[in-house]
Amino acid sequence: MSIKIRVFIIIFLSIISHYSIAQNGNKNPVKAMFFQRYLHINSFIFSINYTLKNKIFKYYKNYNSPINKKGWNITFSDNFDSINTEKWRLGQPWGYFHQNSLHEYYSPNQVNAKNGFLFLKASKIPKAFEVKDSAVTIPYAVGLVNSDISFKQKYGYFEIRCKNPKGAATWASFWLTGATRWPPEIDIFEMFGKKGNKSINRQNSTIHYGIVGTKSRGSLIRKIMLTHNTDSVFHVYGCKWTKKSITFYTDGVKVRKQRLNKQLQKLMDDEMVIIISNGLQAEYLKYLPENFSKNEFIIDWIRVYKKEK
Repeated sequence: MSIKIRVFIIIFLSIISHYSIAQNGNKNPVKAMFFQRYLHINSFIFSINYTLKNKIFKYYKNYNSPINKKGWNITFSDNFDSINTEKWRLGQPWGYFHQNSLHEYYSPNQVNAKNGFLFLKASKIPKAFEVKDSAVTIPYAVGLVNSDISFKQKYGYFEIRCKNPKGAATWASFWLTGATRWPPEIDIFEMFGKKGNKSINRQNSTIHYGIVGTKSRGSLIRKIMLTHNTDSVFHVYGCKWTKKSITFYTDGVKVRKQRLNKQLQKLMDDEMVIIISNGLQAEYLKYLPENFSKNEFIIDWIRVYKKEK
């Protein structure tokens, strides 16, 4: 295949895969953000830039942080030589499962550290729970860690080096959520295996804002096509969050920038905790092979920085 054809395919895929969706339950999105949602020409350029750099120059092999470390102080990190339960809660604070996701439960047994890597597993291990005075068997155990017991921060640079799980129905994610309320939330990435793992190479970044039950509630979603090896090699995903903008990076390459107007600045104004999770999407469980036993989301390290004032 000629270089011209390859470049054309890259540009075409970037166009059709890189789009933004606005969601608001009250049918009244933040009007001032219209151009950020629908006419994001800069994001189209970012997408092409990332694709070319990783297809041709293999940036993921020689990662360089996009922030100048001078003037930035590291505030939180883990190389996962072991599971530090003083840093991480192994699960969510509300309990073993979410009422709206009764196909999976959080299990400390699905969180493991070995040889300097954190393994978050998703396994078929049915277990009975009491849900609203009824006995319910939840079929899948999943791994999740939450920094809420030790760390929260407003603004800064957050990054992780990891490798996605393989297979259908996977749902690996790295996100920040409000320490005192929800929203706000910044999903640095969510990766979905869906029917057969083809979508695992598409980064979903979402900003949730507003107050539940009001017209301010909404989401800004962006989907970014990555190189097709996120489940076979390690990549670095990062987010620089300031008062005026949220910028997403993959392998040190800028892939999205979302400016925050004064209204959004107020709605995002909270310290956030870090969550790393390996979930399963309920609607795609039927595509798992009959002999499915587990998958693994592998994390090499995580780092958080804060800029000096």
